[in-house]
Amino acid sequence: MARGVKKSLQEKIAQKEELIEALTARVKKERGELNDLLEMQKMEELNELRLVVQKSGLEINDIIQMAQTQAAQ
Repeated sequence: MARGVKKSLQEKIAQKEELIEALTARVKKERGELNDLLEMQKMEELNELRLVVQKSGLEINDIIQMAQTQAAQ
């Protein structure tokens, strides 16, 4: 059975370097997408909080003061 041409050590090194570069670029891209999703999540949570504050009839300063008081206890 023919196995094909054996690669030189230099070719193997070059292949690994290319693979590492590609994986690094992929990780960077995925990390960026993750950060975007986390920002979207924060915005959704802030919007939800804003709606609750509006429904409560209280002012934001009142809510902040209540939260600070609760945290101090």
